[in-house]
This record gives sequence, structure tokens and C-alpha cells, in this order.
Amino acid sequence: LFSRAGRRPVTLVGYSFGSRIIYSCLKELARYQEEWETYQELLEEHDTGGQVDRARLSKYGQKMKGMREPASIIEDAVLMGLPNHLSLASWRACRQVVAGRLVNCYSRKDLILSLMFQAKRFSGASLSSGMGSILKPVCGTCPVEEPGVENIDCSDLILGHQDYCLETGKILERIRFGQPMRCRTNAALSVEDVTGTEYSLAAKKLTY
Repeated sequence: LFSRAGRRPVTLVGYSFGSRIIYSCLKELARYQEEWETYQELLEEHDTGGQVDRARLSKYGQKMKGMREPASIIEDAVLMGLPNHLSLASWRACRQVVAGRLVNCYSRKDLILSLMFQAKRFSGASLSSGMGSILKPVCGTCPVEEPGVENIDCSDLILGHQDYCLETGKILERIRFGQPMRCRTNAALSVEDVTGTEYSLAAKKLTY
């Protein structure tokens, strides 16, 4: 936020707890983005002669001094095997501060996340909040049904959580990481393989 090393966008890639750190950082950026937008609204109201709480404006001004817009920092974020319970509201907030692609790579065969990670939910505190909180799905084992989030099923590559460190390169190839985005036509498309090897088109072909 206060970097003096330039203002180029950043791409974040992580697996397991690395992806959880990225996830936490994105949520924190989203919180700062809300404050930044509030500060901009106060400045605009002040500049147009409106009544503004000067103490509040001064407080935000000190906090935001030298800060770049939080939503202008992250270009792409790729999260693989994220060990965190699914919260669509949190993913929606993350989506707001990622300018490019927000990718969730998951494996339905990851028993460490689907079983062992869930085990910690069976504590006294979790039981008191009901079974719904205990049985929440884990991001690294299922798709995230939130607009703007790309879900990549890596179940054929990831048979266990430890496989992420070995298969990261193949996963990045599968999602076409660092390659130009494909442009979609208005024609109905049926994508069989995310690697781009087989596509069934109703009319026109995909263009690059």
C-alpha cells in the first residue's frame, strides 16, 4: 500500500497455507478499499462545499497519506488447495480487489482438507454454533460459486494435499497462467478441457 518501489501490479500464486496467506491479504485489502472509497467520498463532498465531519476527514487523511488505491495492487491471484472454509462473502470481497483473474484450484480427492481439516470444527465452540458451521465445505475441495471466480478441478493431478508441491507447474499450465486471455464470442461455447486442447463451438471459433 505504501510501497516506494514502483506501482506495478502484483501477481500472487500460492498453495496450501501459502494460498491461505494470500486469501487473508486479499480480505485485508478489501477492508482497506472500503476505507479508501469512504475517504474519496469525503474529499469529494468537501471539495464541493458540502458539510463534512472535519475530524473524521482528518483521521482518514492521516491514515491514507501516501497510500495507493488498494484495488490497484493485485493483477491476478491463484489459490491452490486453500485450507479455509467456504465463505462467499469473503470471496466476493476478494474479487473486488483483484483486477484480473481470481482462480480457485481444488481437488475433490484431497482427504487432508476434506477430513483432517474439518476435524478441528468438532470442538465445543463449533458444536455450540450448530452442525451447519461444522459441515461447511473447504475451498480447496470444491468450486466457489461466485461470479468472477475461476474454478479449476485438479482432482486428476492432486490425489493428496502433499501433491501440490509436485504438480504446481502442471496446474499453472492448465490454467494458462501468464498466457494471453482467450476472447469469447457471442456464440454458445462448451468447454471440455480447460487446458485448451478440445473445444466444441456452436458457431465461431475462439480467438486469441
